[in-house]
Amino acid sequence: MESSPHTSSAFDQDLYEMSEKVRSLANLVERQLKAVTQSLSTLEDKGLDKLIRRDKKVDKLESEIIEQGVQVIALRAPLAEDLRRVLVIQKIATILERMGDYARNTANRTKVILAEGPEAVPVTNLQQMAELTCEMLVDVMAAFDNVDAEMAIKVRNGDVKVDKLHTKLHRDVVKSAQNNPDQIVANVHLLFIAKNFERIGDYATGIAEQVYFLANGTFVDEFRPKADKTSWNA
Repeated sequence: MESSPHTSSAFDQDLYEMSEKVRSLANLVERQLKAVTQSLSTLEDKGLDKLIRRDKKVDKLESEIIEQGVQVIALRAPLAEDLRRVLVIQKIATILERMGDYARNTANRTKVILAEGPEAVPVTNLQQMAELTCEMLVDVMAAFDNVDAEMAIKVRNGDVKVDKLHTKLHRDVVKSAQNNPDQIVANVHLLFIAKNFERIGDYATGIAEQVYFLANGTFVDEFRPKADKTSWNA
């Protein structure tokens, strides 16, 4: 992530390390999301237990970033843009950790679906939704790297696609549950998984709004379009 040079080379190093750590955290979360998406698309349990255990690395890295940010603020007393950068990195780290939690929860629920027998469960449409949220994460971190407010807003507004897919998938799963009552457990878990990815999309928009704040010093005040019409948002 580019930044203007500071009088203190130690402070420059602090910012560089925090930026690198949050990038590593984003890469790890992306890996988690792709792994669980693969299991859902292939209906195989391969790697799910490893994914669940790996969530501890996500938690640890987020904690390191938060702690380093606190130390930087205490020791360097940054002001204005520099303080904003530290706070935004901390906030993004927390958002990424929550994304990781949803990936872990999805892995746990996928194991249940596979154990129940997923033959009649409509998992196909879920892959498109999952892949879209992964793309949002990649794009929003690119916006962070370049402090690109325009790209951040594009990611933010693109979340409406995830909402529409979620609404469609929700209806498909409800229909599947009605037609296949013996698959009710698997379908219920699939509903929660779909909601997980919808929330991951929301978190990507949260990162986008932080990038906008980093670039402009103000928060986005315009209404963000939503298109999720599932029952719990009615």
